[in-house]
Amino acid sequence: MPYLHIHTNVKIENHPDFLARCSHLAAVALEKPESYVMVELSDNCSMVFAGSDLPLVFVELKSIGISPADTSHVSNKFSKMIHKLLGVDMSRIYIEFESPERDMFGWKGGTF
Repeated sequence: MPYLHIHTNVKIENHPDFLARCSHLAAVALEKPESYVMVELSDNCSMVFAGSDLPLVFVELKSIGISPADTSHVSNKFSKMIHKLLGVDMSRIYIEFESPERDMFGWKGGTF
């Protein structure tokens, strides 16, 4: 059930390609089937970080079972991809991780 939401002040021209790359990376990095991955993109947003509107990204990543031992590895993978695709300096990328309990995440009329 990974859910990835990317917020950025960068205008992304090819949404389908960017979303597909993010979906694939989330599946690989989290070792989950891509058929469960949901990705949302909010680009060209009015955002400021450290008092500047230079390119920046805020990532929300929710996934059942993600542990603190995994977050550094996943953060590195996403930061590198974002830097490569959008040119955002890695010091201007925040990633928030959340691991909801299975019974607190609904799907198909029930919970996980």
